[in-house]
Amino acid sequence: MANSKTIPWSRISVEAVAILISILLAFSIDAWWDGRKDLVEEREILRSLEIEFVDLGERLDRWAQYNREGASLIERFLSESVTNMKLDAVASTFFHAKVANVLDQGGAIEAVLASGRLEKISDREIRRRLIKWPDWLEDIHTNDLSAREYAMQEITPFLSSQGFPQTVCPENNFFLCTGPEDVPTSIARIADDVEFRAMLINRRMWMIAIATDHESANREAGLMLDLIRARLAEFEE
Repeated sequence: MANSKTIPWSRISVEAVAILISILLAFSIDAWWDGRKDLVEEREILRSLEIEFVDLGERLDRWAQYNREGASLIERFLSESVTNMKLDAVASTFFHAKVANVLDQGGAIEAVLASGRLEKISDREIRRRLIKWPDWLEDIHTNDLSAREYAMQEITPFLSSQGFPQTVCPENNFFLCTGPEDVPTSIARIADDVEFRAMLINRRMWMIAIATDHESANREAGLMLDLIRARLAEFEE
């Protein structure tokens, strides 16, 4: 008579293996799903950064050109006989001397760093370069503010004391509201003023320094954009 109490080890082993496989499969599915969510989140972060760096590059380029143009106009104003310049060129010179731009720092970069989502970006080089951006932009922002303060506290009051602007200008027009007429004697007079010339020389120095900073940052933004787009392209493979 067979022993009815014999333990069915074979069946137990099969069931144990099946349970183990199901557990491992569940872990694998969870890991796959978590990994997929991480990839989706990384792609969303990179896309927001791509938009940010495209916009940042355009603004850096625009303001660098603005400052280069202003520095060139001031140099011309200081080195030529002012009476040989057209009034609209003088108006543009005064406008650049008075109006100093301040770079808007944007929000996507700061948001990624503040939220702790930087580690979601798998590319180590992108992370390394991204960490440096807040300090870089803060330096540019600080210099822009200093240049604006100089223009507002030194050049604008001096021009006002000399009677400029002389009229209310329409919106989006230079503050002398002029065409290409000849330069009046009042402008020729202040062009020879030693104090005003010193102010313009200092303003020009600010413009060149800021334009150089903007151009350097723009090159770095271009490199960042290339890295981000290369990583995004990997998602499409």
